[in-house]
Amino acid sequence: MARSFGLRTEIILHITLLLGAALLFGGFLMLKLTERELLNQRVENLTATMEIVARFLGEPLAGGDAEAGLKKRVARLLQPLPDATALGVWKLQGDVMTPLYRRSPDDRWLSTGQQLQAFRFVAEPQNHLSYSGAWLAWGETPAAYFKTTVPIYERGKFVGVLQARFSLDEVARRVRSSLKILLLYVVLYGTVLFLFGLYLLNRNVVRPIGSLLATTRRVAEGDLDQQVSEAGPREIASLASSFNAMVAALRESRQHSDDHICSLQLANEELRQTRSELLRSEKMASVGHLAAGMAHEVGNPLAAVVGYLGLLKMELPAGRQREIAEHAAGEAERIDRLVRELLDYAKPGEEKTECFDPLTVLREALALLDHQGLFAGVQLVDALPQQLPRVAMIRHRLLQVFVNLLVNAQDALSAGGTIHLAGGETEDSVWLSFADNGAGIVEQDLPHIFDPFFTTKAPGKGRGLGLAVCYRVLEEAGGSIEVQSEAERGSVFTVHMKKEDGGHGG
Repeated sequence: MARSFGLRTEIILHITLLLGAALLFGGFLMLKLTERELLNQRVENLTATMEIVARFLGEPLAGGDAEAGLKKRVARLLQPLPDATALGVWKLQGDVMTPLYRRSPDDRWLSTGQQLQAFRFVAEPQNHLSYSGAWLAWGETPAAYFKTTVPIYERGKFVGVLQARFSLDEVARRVRSSLKILLLYVVLYGTVLFLFGLYLLNRNVVRPIGSLLATTRRVAEGDLDQQVSEAGPREIASLASSFNAMVAALRESRQHSDDHICSLQLANEELRQTRSELLRSEKMASVGHLAAGMAHEVGNPLAAVVGYLGLLKMELPAGRQREIAEHAAGEAERIDRLVRELLDYAKPGEEKTECFDPLTVLREALALLDHQGLFAGVQLVDALPQQLPRVAMIRHRLLQVFVNLLVNAQDALSAGGTIHLAGGETEDSVWLSFADNGAGIVEQDLPHIFDPFFTTKAPGKGRGLGLAVCYRVLEEAGGSIEVQSEAERGSVFTVHMKKEDGGHGG
């Protein structure tokens, strides 16, 4: 496919050709008209001059002067015509044209007496113009001259002929000199017009179209905040206005699409959360049924086993058998604790709620765990406020939540770790955060940490019910719990509790 030129190149090329052709044609036309006018004036002047000379020659040619004296007299009359390249006078003697005066570098330039016989019957001068009308002369040009033959009459009687040839080479030279000036004028004037036209073309056409093209590329790349200037000629301004209207329509359409996509994403997120909550509720219901069944089926026999093992320990002497009984009693107690946790998890929130500052419950949990030596080797950073608005919850269940979170934070720490406690309030809730710089939670485990029986602890160190209990306790109280964690960088659990209706308190 042939490569196309740019708009500016095309317009410049066409303007140059048209402008050059117009200037050259106009210049040549003016030059030719001037040349024609010069020739006409020269011919008219020479014709008038020769007619005057012919009238002066009439009397001498009609007189009876001797031939020698007549020649001198004729030569004296023709002396004022030095620019004639050839000049001749013929006198009618009888029926023959006799040359009386002849001056010519070339005999062919003047006629013979026999050729002039016909002028006996001609009353008007006969002119012959030889001039090349070519606009551009190439190679050798023919000689330019004007030849006139004037019959001489004296008192109505034909007495002779005057013939002269005048060179017109001077006119041709002047025309050629004017042609050079014309070409120089065409070049200079054409250059000025070309530069001015180029400036106008760039300002009114090329630059606006280039800006429109660049803006179109940016719009095609997705940047719909672009606009082009609507200044310039009416057509360019109309095109720019239409382009800006198109971009505005595209921007509005994209905004509608983005809003629709955003609403779809929100709907999908809500569906995902609803599905997750339904699955978690289903798991909770299953665990509740399981716990209720275990309370009846396992609780009573387990209590008997624990009692019998206690009696057995007291009756056995110290030794291997008593050690085995103690281990068995310990494992039975582990089973008993599991059953109690399941019962706590499945127990409906029918207990009476209280209104209190959650900080008092948190400090109670801290004191309880500190007496058990949980924070030995752990740095505890207390950034809690002096008080917080009161919340309406079951007090001992919130205590269970705080204990679970503090125990989990301590389990995640290595020696010398830090637990950072902070709190605050929003417009309608109170929050407390538990941050540690421990092992953290990998990203793929974060969606499941509040599921029953899901745990990242080593076997025997956790049963996966602590965070599930926390989630259910807070959800039943109108609150929530959220987590932010990164593997090897620690975790932050934030508890949100609904404020007591009616204001703040201490």
